[in-house]
Amino acid sequence: MNLESLLSILLPAIVLLLVFLTKRLIFSLAVGLCLGAVFVNFHTPMQIPEYLLSKFLSVFRYVSEGEVQINWYAIHIFIFLALLGVLPQVFIHSGSINSFVKWTHSKVKDPRSSEWIIFVAGCVIFIDDQFNALTLGRSMRPLSDASGLSRERLAYIIDSTSAPVCILLPLSSWGAYIVGILNGVLPDPSKSVGILSASIGVNFYAWFALFAVFLSILWRIHLPVMRKNFNVGVDLSEIERDAQKEGSMWALILPILTLVFVTLGMIFYTGYQKVQALEFQKIVENTNISLSVLIGGICATLFALLLSSKTIKSEEYVQIFKEGIKISLPSIIILILAWAIGDVVRYDLKTGEHLSALIAGIGGENLSKALPLILFVFSIAIAFATGTSWGCFAVMIPVGITLALHSGLDLVVATSAILAGAIYGDHISPISDTTILTSAGTGCSVQSHFITQLPYASISAICAFISFGIISWSNSLLLAYAVGGILLVGIFYYLKIRYELVQNSIH
Repeated sequence: MNLESLLSILLPAIVLLLVFLTKRLIFSLAVGLCLGAVFVNFHTPMQIPEYLLSKFLSVFRYVSEGEVQINWYAIHIFIFLALLGVLPQVFIHSGSINSFVKWTHSKVKDPRSSEWIIFVAGCVIFIDDQFNALTLGRSMRPLSDASGLSRERLAYIIDSTSAPVCILLPLSSWGAYIVGILNGVLPDPSKSVGILSASIGVNFYAWFALFAVFLSILWRIHLPVMRKNFNVGVDLSEIERDAQKEGSMWALILPILTLVFVTLGMIFYTGYQKVQALEFQKIVENTNISLSVLIGGICATLFALLLSSKTIKSEEYVQIFKEGIKISLPSIIILILAWAIGDVVRYDLKTGEHLSALIAGIGGENLSKALPLILFVFSIAIAFATGTSWGCFAVMIPVGITLALHSGLDLVVATSAILAGAIYGDHISPISDTTILTSAGTGCSVQSHFITQLPYASISAICAFISFGIISWSNSLLLAYAVGGILLVGIFYYLKIRYELVQNSIH
């Protein structure tokens, strides 16, 4: 291995190590970018500052036919992320969340009914996982308490329907963020939307995690660890405390529908404008995704503000935008650094080429086929250690995709493996933002939520691991889902029978 190959592999390794040791993603990416500048300009150190500046500027502009052009894609994505930080704040300050909860109270008959309502609400409100974790957790807590549902059970359902739904419905901050990272590492950025869309069908963990929640509600599967950590306080007065400010339920529902349909409409319109033909695949490949999600975000935010104008006081608007921008800013900074370091890894150090050559030399074709499993496991480890799936995306996607490009691995499978591993790692991490926010929102301890969710999530992850292995060696999506799905159903059915036997022995 020559010096160039060593440095190309050393850079992402150092970034990963820093992420593990410091738990500070922005710091780790910034150090990695500086090291990349040193590696590239090792013989010309005086050019390092200029090189760093050029990498930052490349995020916001590019050169086309000798002329400097503004990178409107990046600008659109940054504004959209800011808007999706503001939109949940509008829902909170308007009281529309409280109205939604009050409506659901009238539909609850027993614990299972409340579980179904929480499950559906978690699937419908897909704007952001942290918004689901904190706001939905707080809103549904009186509902679960009134029906005798444990706080840990509530936390499991909400946490397991937040990130998986966000990753499967990319008309959210997640979709914009991931497409942004893909756009920085793919040879043809127009393929990023298509790859993310196609990865939805191969994201075994996300589907299995949702299916596990469905089966656990349907068959009333409460594992021993869930029964031991049963914490419920039937405090109906909390309903009144949370409902001090009550807006219209439609001020929540209609803006979300606006976001979905306006974005879909703009995706179709901008794609059709280019191809001038009603061919779905070509329309998706040629759509202006950044403009589409931006217009959808603007319309949804304006509509939410309009519908909430009677319940939001004038002095609250500054707080709404301040809190929204504060929430979005870290994601924007991470995205800027991820784009910049992805450019260094892909074009200047050519990490993908060197890693693929190394893998081919060590294990040949069989190891290359194992790449989805390797990416899945590494993503789990990074997300678990750092407590952030988004941070894992920023670190793993540039390396994983460039590696896949040079090893012949299907980009859709590689992307799905990274996304799936990151979500599971985030789910089982006790230092994860969503774990902490879900615990805070639902009113149970972080430790009890972590302990009670771990076995459910791990069953889904094991089935996903097997499915990724099958699709790696057989290239059959149907076989992968059949084996993984049957295994998941079999495990949960066994747990159902075992729980029923235990219950009968008690009675």
